[in-house]
Amino acid sequence: MGDNPHLGSGRIRPPVPDCRSTFYDEVMGMRGFLLGLAVATLGPALAVSAVPLCSYQSPLTDLSDLALSFSYEYHNNPYGLTEEDKSDGDFAVSFVRLYDRPEYGFDIDVDGAMAVTKDKLTYTLRADGNYKRYFASEEDLFAFTGVSARSLSSSGALGLTASAGVGYGRFSDVTPLATATRIDTYLVRRGSLIDHLHAVDLQILAYEISSAAEYDSTADLLTVVQDIIEESGLVREGGLDAIDISEMTKFIQDESFSRYCGWDAKVGLGYEILDPSGGENEFLVTAAFNYAFSTAPNTQFLVQGTLSGPPALATTNRIDLSTSYDYMAYEYLTLRAAYDFVRETNAGVPTDIHQVSLDLVMTPLDTASVIVGLVFEHRPYYTEWNVDATLEISIELL
Repeated sequence: MGDNPHLGSGRIRPPVPDCRSTFYDEVMGMRGFLLGLAVATLGPALAVSAVPLCSYQSPLTDLSDLALSFSYEYHNNPYGLTEEDKSDGDFAVSFVRLYDRPEYGFDIDVDGAMAVTKDKLTYTLRADGNYKRYFASEEDLFAFTGVSARSLSSSGALGLTASAGVGYGRFSDVTPLATATRIDTYLVRRGSLIDHLHAVDLQILAYEISSAAEYDSTADLLTVVQDIIEESGLVREGGLDAIDISEMTKFIQDESFSRYCGWDAKVGLGYEILDPSGGENEFLVTAAFNYAFSTAPNTQFLVQGTLSGPPALATTNRIDLSTSYDYMAYEYLTLRAAYDFVRETNAGVPTDIHQVSLDLVMTPLDTASVIVGLVFEHRPYYTEWNVDATLEISIELL
């Protein structure tokens, strides 16, 4: 990760013999002209992205995300038609925790949904947890052990599987560099900086931001951050003002903002401790991969996939695949898109479930947010896609 391909090789070139043709000299001159034109054209764009987020290496990755949603609808038919009455509610919870350090790491992923329609209750629950131990510090090869639980209201029983195996890869928390880049972009747009900070200064800022826990207070951290920025020589005359400091504080203290990069892939063997269908317990083959990428502080791309089934994997298996993309168009406007795919194959016959969700999240005020969403879902035997539209408005009063 320490390579710098954008830097010159530093090799000394031998002098060009005088016997070279005039045509060769003209071609070389034209190539130099085109190279100079390309640098002049792309230079500003490259300068802004001089430090790719995924090049940042954090000694500790500790990310968590908790999402809750709830909706309820009640309708009493005014004509006394009981069958037309409505009492429907939905509740969903999602929790993800990712922890990684040079020697070991673990991840937790929980998804649950519950729906109530009059006197009928349906639910789904999925929980996965894995612990991995790297064979050597700073290396990517690891051994893992994990537990997976599944439960559906249709079966009324719990499925529990334990697994172990080997894998390769790791994730890195690039939030500190993303935060430093957000601060740099804001100061340039406001005119507090006459140009973007040098890549080295951004790396130093990221290091200090990642060490926030070592400071006695946020004010102490901000003093150091302010000194680094003002010593760059790019600050306007008069230095940073109170508005700059206030916005920098918001960026640093924004716990809802996180970015991460990396990937891992693993294979292993599992054993079905509990079979929700009441069948015989059996050995399973498991495989999984995860990929995260962020090109800029306002984007996050994630892909996750799992495959599991008995040794006769070709005829009986389950595949889960999910992708998501977040784009922060403005500080108050975020676009989210996600796609989920589930395939269950039994006796060689697959059944597929597709779900696409699109969300527009607007936060015009710190205490208010508006979410407009669309969910498209297709299940086996559907004659057309099911479409749900949602509108959610929340206001924080206290």
